[in-house]
Amino acid sequence: MEQSDPLESLFLRAKANRIPMSAICKAAGIAPTTPSRWKRGKNGATLDRIQRLNDALAEILDSAA
Repeated sequence: MEQSDPLESLFLRAKANRIPMSAICKAAGIAPTTPSRWKRGKNGATLDRIQRLNDALAEILDSAA
């Protein structure tokens, strides 16, 4: 069974909902350059930070509904 990459899933959800990653980072209290560094392989993403970003995206989407 193929597992999905949680970071890639986050970026896809943000793009599908037209939410800038910088807005998600601001809501999560994470530096806006962090996710792009992760994508480039500069620093490893932690599950805690990815979860914080996913939670922030969910809050943004809930507030927009």
